[in-house]
Amino acid sequence: MDTVNYLLQIKKTKYKHILVVLIIALLVLLFAYTGMSKFLDYDKFVFQMRLAPVPLMKKLAPFLGWVVPSIEILIAMGFAVGVYLHSIKIKALYASVILLLVFEFYIAAMLLSGSNLPCTCGGIVSQMGWKQHLFFNGFFILTGILSIKYLQKQKTTSPIEHRGR
Repeated sequence: MDTVNYLLQIKKTKYKHILVVLIIALLVLLFAYTGMSKFLDYDKFVFQMRLAPVPLMKKLAPFLGWVVPSIEILIAMGFAVGVYLHSIKIKALYASVILLLVFEFYIAAMLLSGSNLPCTCGGIVSQMGWKQHLFFNGFFILTGILSIKYLQKQKTTSPIEHRGR
C-alpha cells in the first residue's frame, strides 16, 4: 500500500510540474510578445499612456515607454535563464506577479474612472476590454502565485521526485 501511495505522489508531482512549465511558457509568450509590441509601436504606447486619467503617468509616459517593455522582456529572459537556475525561475515568477499586480491597479483605476480609453498593452492583447484584462491578469497572477508555492515546496521535497527517476 505504501508503494501505491508513493507512485501516486510521483504521478501527481509530475502533473503539477508539467502545469507549472506550461504556465511559465505562457508567461514567457505574454511578456516577450507585449514587450516587443510596445517597443515596436513605442509612439502609440506613449500616446495612449498620456491619455490615461493618471497625472503622473502623463508626465512619465516617455520614460515608462522604455521601462515597462524592458521589464517585460527581462522577465521573459529570466524565465529562460530559470530553466538552468531554479532560484532565477522563482525570482522571475515573483517579478511577473508583481508587474501583473501593478497592471491590475492600473486597470482598476481605468475601470473606476469610467474612461473609455484604449488599452496600452500592445499587440493583440490590447483588443481586450478592461474587464477582460482584469480577469486575464488575475488568472496569471493566481497561477503565478500557485507556481511559486509549488516550486518552493518542490525545492524542499525534491528527493521524492528524484527517487522516481
